[in-house]
Amino acid sequence: MFHVAIVALPGCHASGVHGIMDFFTVANFVGDKPAGRRQPLFDCQIITVDDEPVRGYSGAVVTPTISRGAFQADLIVVGSSVEAVVGADRLDQALAPAIPLHGWLKEAAARGTVIASVCTGSFILAEAGLLDDQVVTTHWRAAPMFRNRYPHIRMDADQLLVDNGQIICAGGASAFVDLCVHLVERFASPSVALACSKMLVLDGRRMEQTPYMAFYSQKAHQDDAIRKAQTWLEGHYADPVTIDEIAVVAGLGTRTFKRRFKEATGETPIGYLQHLRIEAAKHLLESSREQTARIIWSVGYEDASSFRRLFKRMAGCTMEQYRKRFSYVSLSAA
Repeated sequence: MFHVAIVALPGCHASGVHGIMDFFTVANFVGDKPAGRRQPLFDCQIITVDDEPVRGYSGAVVTPTISRGAFQADLIVVGSSVEAVVGADRLDQALAPAIPLHGWLKEAAARGTVIASVCTGSFILAEAGLLDDQVVTTHWRAAPMFRNRYPHIRMDADQLLVDNGQIICAGGASAFVDLCVHLVERFASPSVALACSKMLVLDGRRMEQTPYMAFYSQKAHQDDAIRKAQTWLEGHYADPVTIDEIAVVAGLGTRTFKRRFKEATGETPIGYLQHLRIEAAKHLLESSREQTARIIWSVGYEDASSFRRLFKRMAGCTMEQYRKRFSYVSLSAA
């Protein structure tokens, strides 16, 4: 039997914690059938820092099923720990409740326990010093904050799931489903994982977060000239603009402008403009039945092939695939 501990933290994604429990319960059910197995494949338990119930982000209460000290796990799954949009000024406060887990996680890792995180649970593993020399992912919205706090850790937020062997990270909150499929496949068998997917009516495992990402302009900086340029770009992204013109809006020389823009936003001016145009195209793909060629022209591109390549690189899929997945406009409305 494989022992699994799910760590529920204050403010966690409560349905994710219970969803993991449910998934492993289904794995026990379907895994019992082929061989008439009497012992479950997985012993899955919920634990908390102090063995007391915690209140999730939604207000739902998550109750531990066993004392942390009484359970030695083969696999530990750390659920979401902070809001993906929490400000950097509140991050220390949000991470503080998990500090007592750091030593416990290190000891478990030293014993060879596999440790996984879901969503912003990656912050807890980073705080415990378990992500050095690892490739990690987290919720795409929290990725910039993660990079700022842990610049020495390689973050690949495009990936929905990264398995380093002993350390596994999954992206956004609902990625616990993809993680569970992967874990059951790895620690039981591919056939049991497939049976779980069929029983729970799940699609094939997703591999990337990229299609779900949205661009949010970084204006939480102190450079008023750059903020002025950002605001101007947001209103003129469809125009044929040059870097020199944007620098004039900011009241800066071109070289100074490019340097300060990168320092303030983390993006080059051209990269920022591309993000704005991609987001505008996404909105039109979601909200209209406009032809893709017209969408490309409307966001400021004349070279359709070039924009399509850019869109696929930044969104992780073609414009047609994006529309099929995210459009909320019915064909009858065309």
